[in-house]
Amino acid sequence: MKKVLFVICGIFVLTAAFAEEEKWIYVLNGKELAKDIGNWIGSQTSNEATAEGLRIMDPSTAGGSGHLYTVNWNIDPAAGAIVEAGMKTINCSGDSGNCIGFSDGVHGGSFTFFPNRITFSKPSTEVSFQTDDAFHAYRIEIKGEDVRLLADGQLLWDGKGQFVEPATDNRNNVCFGSGSSAATGEAIWKFFRFRSLGIAKETKIEIPQAPDLDISIGKTVTIVPADAPDFFSFFRYKDGRMVVNGNYWSEDGGNTWNKRSQSSPGISAIELPDGTIIEPGWRANYVSPGVYEVDRATWTPDGKLSQEKGKAFIPDGAEVGVDDQNVEHKSAGVFDHGTVQLSDGSLLSVMYGNFKDDKVQISEYSYKIYKTRVWAMHSTDKGKTWNYLTTVAYDPEIGMESFCEPALLQLPNKAILCFMRTGGGNKHTPLYLSRSTDEGKTWSKPVPIADRGVYPNVARAQSGVLAVIYGRPGNWVAFSADDGNTWQGHLCFGKEPSSFYDFVAAVDKDTFLLIYPRKGILNTEQGKIVSDVVGTFITVKPKVKPSNCPVVRAFQRFNNFVRSKLRF
Repeated sequence: MKKVLFVICGIFVLTAAFAEEEKWIYVLNGKELAKDIGNWIGSQTSNEATAEGLRIMDPSTAGGSGHLYTVNWNIDPAAGAIVEAGMKTINCSGDSGNCIGFSDGVHGGSFTFFPNRITFSKPSTEVSFQTDDAFHAYRIEIKGEDVRLLADGQLLWDGKGQFVEPATDNRNNVCFGSGSSAATGEAIWKFFRFRSLGIAKETKIEIPQAPDLDISIGKTVTIVPADAPDFFSFFRYKDGRMVVNGNYWSEDGGNTWNKRSQSSPGISAIELPDGTIIEPGWRANYVSPGVYEVDRATWTPDGKLSQEKGKAFIPDGAEVGVDDQNVEHKSAGVFDHGTVQLSDGSLLSVMYGNFKDDKVQISEYSYKIYKTRVWAMHSTDKGKTWNYLTTVAYDPEIGMESFCEPALLQLPNKAILCFMRTGGGNKHTPLYLSRSTDEGKTWSKPVPIADRGVYPNVARAQSGVLAVIYGRPGNWVAFSADDGNTWQGHLCFGKEPSSFYDFVAAVDKDTFLLIYPRKGILNTEQGKIVSDVVGTFITVKPKVKPSNCPVVRAFQRFNNFVRSKLRF
């Protein structure tokens, strides 16, 4: 009987130990990084898989020279978390040059590992410890306002009540590597793992005041559950169907999504009244001075795809251009996300890139890349040939990059709005808007409408409200109740690491679907780190304008009060 009990107890202990081990989420295991973690990797830095582990090297103090890996773990501050890492320091010149950082949505902090000491960020604390003599197993425990640091099972520092520095931007994540441009750092990491002791409640999105609109946030749905790319495609058919990333489809206004293989258009495409879809290709490739070759995709009303080559005529176009990955192309530029049909049936699209005389260097880049312009292209043969029409915007004095990544929206009165990025690095540069009232022949002087704005996209609801989605840092959306003349309700609905290349679709009379990627998210149901794409519904209703009649005004005030409280 004793033997049986011993065996049963042994099985129980092993099972419990296995279950405990199962709770660990590995970001790095040996030389292998988890598939979908977020990262900040400067071009001046590198990593190398060695026999000892992953060697992370940041020898530079130039801007943008970090080499950091991040996971959004969404922990409950009251419950806390445990972080463990096997690491040997090679060198570290300053704060965060070789570090482990952690935030719980309320508090934030980090340990920096110098060769002969370990420091805590705020309040500044230093512990003498030789970190470069061998690999050490570090353990960090956080809970509430308490933080503890252990090495090889021995307590190095008990920071009871010391975890009090506010989390930057309410971050709730854990990270490791070289996290400072101003410092150099190098270390070999054997493993990095964490265990969440409790999941935080969903953070309520703060809805700003909007004088003319009632705004309410709805549910969030998963569109691409895992392995989502940083940059993906989106298209909405006139019958309401939507497709994301080329293979995730919704036929019920975005409430449910199903994966299926079916060729689909992207954001630059346009659906014509007969159901034909035309999509100009991405890059205009140089053929001869002023002449470029472009791809052209066509879908018939029954979904059959055909592809062919077309021509684009840009008389002053550049012969060679460099993209923001420092890759050279024999090209003037690219068609971006905007094509509309004019009153005579012809097509108008927009490109961005360089003309041959655009030679103003973007100073924030370390290599030779010139400030860009946005121009309009016109086609009378459904995209087989495109002709330069006019420049929408170019001013080297504006923004970090001048104008790029244009998005078009055509209003019922035939006016066309063009939204444009002007930068997207660590420096905020505004999102701009230009307007044409003569079907693209001339454009108004661009005006800023938001303080930042990579890859803007825009939609119009049946109510007449416009929504523009933009980002970096953060995922943002703003609204207009007067055809884009004024913008209000600027709302940050997401802060997770991602490309911040988002999309918006009008799915009901006064409801929009905000579609955005998230990178390095801890999915508790799957028990692993994923990169996904989700959609958040947001309802925006115009407020009833005051009447001159006192009785009507009183009723309107009561109606607005009830609507604001009930959020319907």
